[in-house]
Amino acid sequence: MRPQAHHQRSVTELAQHAITTYTEQEGLLLDPICGSGDILVEAVRAGRMAIGVEHEPYWVNVARTRIERATDAGRDGFAAVVNGSVDTLVRLLADDTRRHRASMVLTAPQTGTTVRADCSGTASDLAEFIEGSVSAVSDCARVTIPQSLYGIICWPTPCSDIPGTLEEAFVAARFEMVGRRTVIGTPVSLLLFRRPALDGPA
Repeated sequence: MRPQAHHQRSVTELAQHAITTYTEQEGLLLDPICGSGDILVEAVRAGRMAIGVEHEPYWVNVARTRIERATDAGRDGFAAVVNGSVDTLVRLLADDTRRHRASMVLTAPQTGTTVRADCSGTASDLAEFIEGSVSAVSDCARVTIPQSLYGIICWPTPCSDIPGTLEEAFVAARFEMVGRRTVIGTPVSLLLFRRPALDGPA
């Protein structure tokens, strides 16, 4: 799903920064929770290659339409959306005879209805959201090159410090925090990690 309207510009700004700063023209970017394709569109605009995965057919169609519009606007990048799970994406890349591995994983998972801004969500909803986000990014480590960066764009809700909770969860999952960037005047943050112990081919 797409971010709330007042966060959209910040997500776009952080995605642009991450993609242009940390990826090369020939590199491949993965978004394991691509939703409506915000990050994939920014990859196309930056002239990069990107693949996203989304399990909801509605959002797959939205993402594909947005990617087509970005491509039709004369952008040089390429992006595709896989309808399925992160395992589907990992199997696709692992079986690729070209052995083309990603140089960055970047995603902006949406809290959606499970962690509501009005605090109606529960602790178990938040735990499920955090666990799902970490698991999706972690699974991509099997098809990334050594020293890949793993980025997650997120923001707090009135009742949950989601960036802080995600940081703790990623560190607990053996990721190393290497940077944090926040859009001035907003709570939207880009958290950057490496996974030294597991970097490299699976």
